[in-house]
Amino acid sequence: MSIFLARAATGGLTGLVGLLLAGSTLQGQSRRSATVPGSVPRHPVPAYAMPGAAKVTVGASTPDSLAHLVLDRFATATAAAFDSIYPDPFGRMVVAAAAGGKTTRVPGLRRVLHADSNRAVLLLTGTLQSGTGTGLGTGSDETNRVRRFSGLYEAVRSNGVWMLARQIPLDTANYIRSQTLHVALTPGRESRIVDTLALTVGSPYGFAARINNATQIQELRLDGRPVKYAFGGGVLWIDAPARARSRLVMKYSIAEDRDTATAKATRAAADTAPAYAAMNNTDAWHPFFNYDSGHDFGELTVTATLPAEYRLSTTIPQTETVANGVRTVHGTSMHPQFLLALVYDKDWKPVTSRIGDLTFETFLSPDYHFQHDTLASVVGRVYHVLVPRFGEPQLPSHYLAVVEERALGHGGFAVRMNNAVVSGDRATLMDESVIGPSYPFAHEVSHGWTMNATGLAANFLQEGWATYAESLVLRDVYGPGAEHAFWERNRTSYTTGLDRAGFLGGFNGKQSILGNPDNGRVHYFKGSWILHSLNYILGDAKFDAGMREYISHAGKGSNGYEEFIADMSHAAGRDMTSFIMPWLSEKYIPDVDAHVDGRRLIVAQVQPSAPFDLPMLDVELTTGSGVVRKSVHLTGAADTVNIGDIGTVTQIHVDPDHHFLLRRHWGDMERFELRAPNAKTVELTGNFTSSPIPATRNGDVWTVEMPMTEGRYIWLWRVDGKSPSDEAAIAATKAAVTDGTALAGARIVKPVKKLDDADAR
Repeated sequence: MSIFLARAATGGLTGLVGLLLAGSTLQGQSRRSATVPGSVPRHPVPAYAMPGAAKVTVGASTPDSLAHLVLDRFATATAAAFDSIYPDPFGRMVVAAAAGGKTTRVPGLRRVLHADSNRAVLLLTGTLQSGTGTGLGTGSDETNRVRRFSGLYEAVRSNGVWMLARQIPLDTANYIRSQTLHVALTPGRESRIVDTLALTVGSPYGFAARINNATQIQELRLDGRPVKYAFGGGVLWIDAPARARSRLVMKYSIAEDRDTATAKATRAAADTAPAYAAMNNTDAWHPFFNYDSGHDFGELTVTATLPAEYRLSTTIPQTETVANGVRTVHGTSMHPQFLLALVYDKDWKPVTSRIGDLTFETFLSPDYHFQHDTLASVVGRVYHVLVPRFGEPQLPSHYLAVVEERALGHGGFAVRMNNAVVSGDRATLMDESVIGPSYPFAHEVSHGWTMNATGLAANFLQEGWATYAESLVLRDVYGPGAEHAFWERNRTSYTTGLDRAGFLGGFNGKQSILGNPDNGRVHYFKGSWILHSLNYILGDAKFDAGMREYISHAGKGSNGYEEFIADMSHAAGRDMTSFIMPWLSEKYIPDVDAHVDGRRLIVAQVQPSAPFDLPMLDVELTTGSGVVRKSVHLTGAADTVNIGDIGTVTQIHVDPDHHFLLRRHWGDMERFELRAPNAKTVELTGNFTSSPIPATRNGDVWTVEMPMTEGRYIWLWRVDGKSPSDEAAIAATKAAVTDGTALAGARIVKPVKKLDDADAR
């Protein structure tokens, strides 16, 4: 699950049956400079262009008037009018979403930080208002929603007109080396914070970082002196001179949310403190650059105080003392990190044990479904599977916690925060082997190996990895069949189905990984398939070596997809750019088909985007005398293989063992039947359709008939608007009932015939 930008999901099957039926469950200087055999560059130049600045057509007469114009259009213009003046594709997405959702847009900071005759640097921020709340959660939502817009920009003058040229990342030449935080928590009211930051300021335009929009700043001192600053739109800018070592001390407070459902539900009266609350690492409650920056990793130390009746997790290794009714908790990150979380609860009963050299701690209430020892045994299993292949996690503090955060609601294992797997209060399943299959708890534990990934593909390296690792644990526990079913589910979720949070899939042709780095859902499915296929073509030894090399550089600077490609290339002994990059840059997956022309097998990829590099691509030919397989390395639009005189070919299956995420062309007509004589309406749902399909009634039997490509699918009947319960769906799938009364099941579709419509619906 998303490490930083948590998605709604559950540890049970709520949503896996009713909503999902599919998917599993964001930071330094450039490091390493070796080359791989054959003179492959350590940081290979991508063969495919990353999303860049788009063309603008409107400008202004001065830098300041340009800043006025941009913020005016941010606040009031249509998406098209905003695009005419604004070049950054990710910032455009912010305004397009706000305009489409009719969200109130408020202009923020507008400063010209530098200007000469032909170039200027502007500070521009804005806010998308988030309802009536005024505290921590509202401020974090406002900060996160505009983080691809609020920031620094370069403007250029051409033919007397000033236009925006590009967004300048906040971390350009600037670093946060460490943070020492003192936090006084007053549950139900506010948090008072003193944060001492060690900075490197290399930019001539000052220092800027993101922080919660609800922050109330009392004092800022840079190297012992008051410093000029501006704050708005989730960005704090200070007038800091370039200096290798600076010390910034911030004193500020953030109120807890007012007028929120959680606050009302946990307080019987206005002056009663809540039983639980949290300052999550998505709340931006202390300064950082971005969830995918490589320049704000450092040691994080926190000393937090709160009433003694509460227990608190810092989500990092910690100690505590109690005196005079105050609990003081001290946490030290032990490895480079950039954001902390503080979660506290009156009802927890913390337990600590050892798993080898790993300190394992749980912060759970007495009625939490799982016991400490049960969780510890699964953590041990995950480490048993992953450590022999990939070494120790990226975060070698030898500490892991499981934290019940009731503020997340009635869900299960939902998110990884630092060294903690965080759950809602109703985690009833750690895994599910029948419908999914899935292993959400193992997914969250696995995040430790790659959670310090950086850059535009950080979600791929985090979520794609954790999903891939989840499949390895499923295989270890339930066997190869469960692993195969897992990949079939992920494939369907990518092409058409719903993910476990109930979001539409059907990413093919709509979204690339680099084109929308903040949408983690495509990274779960397509991202995990990249690793799955890479493991296949390299083999375990080389794949594991590449992953070990990548993992070993965590927190030591940029650790994004360029470094990942370099590490995999080093392990493979050849440049892997041509294989990996299309999966990241292209919206379409390969659409490969084949036909026989005399003695030639012609294999072609016809997707409306750049060709993929597909080594070890099997093509299975069915002839009168048996089955013949040919292996093709397809690098262009088409390739030809001499097959000799093998007789008449009746069927051709590309990638029959499903080693790659390809569009499929073979399947069968499938018929679903339900005997429901008293039903008024019946609809078929599943992980193969984005919306329910009305069934046709014939007497007491309701039917749906449709073409489906080969694969494994989960189906459910919705009768009179009601879907089966989780338990009923699992029971029906286990029993494989065939009398027409089952409300759920798994359908295996064989490649019987070639379909004109090659995608499930």
